[in-house]
Parts: sequence; structure tokens; C-alpha cells
Amino acid sequence: MLSSDPQVEVVGELSGIDKLPDLLAKAKADIILLDLELDDAHGVEALKVVREAVTDIRVIIYTSHSDEARIIEAAELGVDGYLLKGCGQRELLGAIHNVQDGGTALESSVAHKLMQHMNKRSTIRRQSESVRFSKREYQVLKLLASGKTNRDIGETLFISESTVKFHVHMILNKLEAGNRTEAVSIAAKLGVVELQ
Repeated sequence: MLSSDPQVEVVGELSGIDKLPDLLAKAKADIILLDLELDDAHGVEALKVVREAVTDIRVIIYTSHSDEARIIEAAELGVDGYLLKGCGQRELLGAIHNVQDGGTALESSVAHKLMQHMNKRSTIRRQSESVRFSKREYQVLKLLASGKTNRDIGETLFISESTVKFHVHMILNKLEAGNRTEAVSIAAKLGVVELQ
């Protein structure tokens, strides 16, 4: 597929990542087509090796994996394109030329999953900005997240158990949670607390 285009020159080919840093240093490639499942690496391990060896090379993921987690992980490590192996010759070569010219190349299904992910993150950010806790509620919530009982929380904060129950009630209302576990789960998703 690649050799049919006179403007594309294949300067190296590997089935694993062990010799990848050496090849990248010698080949002076502009773009690397990278599968996410190699003989000796799975997921984005090969992409991490590429980024450690050469930071400015353009990378197009060319794989059969279309699950959202891999797409997001690859995007966060920095890629210029993400194509699925079912794409045609014209799409692959067009992607290479587009990336060479400074653009990006995303298959529509990949772009859709990226947009869904960004929309989820945006919704979570808006939700976390809309929920405000008092200093005491935040302290109680952190202790809830660490698995403390109302009595433990009261002893830690030097307040009565009934006062703890009041704060827990306020936290549940603000997070629209049915119970303590759900409240902690929602708060963790919003980035308000970290689960221990």
C-alpha cells in the first residue's frame, strides 16, 4: 500500500519494540505507523518507547483496536493520527500526507469516541464546579472516602456523632446520592476526593 505512492519511502520495519530506538535514531523517519499489538508490546507500550526515543516524530496509530480506553490513552501520549486496519489504501496514504503537512488523521469512529470522552470530561468538570462543600463537609467527605464510620469521623474532627450525621446528610443532598457509598463514588468521579 505504501510503496504505491512515489512520495512515501519506507525506511524501516519492525515487528517489536526492542530495536525501535536504534531504528528511529538511524532512519530519520518523519512519520511512524505504529500498531498497538506488537510481538513484544501490548497497548501503548510501544508508543511510550517512541516518545522516549524521539519526541518530535509524528505518529499514526495503525491498529485493529478501536476500544475507547486505548484511543484515549494513545491521544494522551500524543499521536497525530489513529486509523483502523480496515481502512483503504487511499485513506491510509491521505492520512500520511495530511500528517506530513502538519494535520491530523482520525477515522470517523475514532473521532466519535474521542468526542464522547471529551464531552464526558466536560460534563464531569461542570458538575464538580457546581457542587460546593463547606470546609467541614469536605473534611467529613474525605473521611467517608477513607472508610471511617460516623463515630470515627466525630472523634477525628472533635464533633458529635449527630453533627457528623448532619454533614453526611448535606453531602448526600449536594451530590444527589442515595447513600454514603454512592456519595463517595460520585465525589471520586468528580475529582473531589481520592479513593483509598
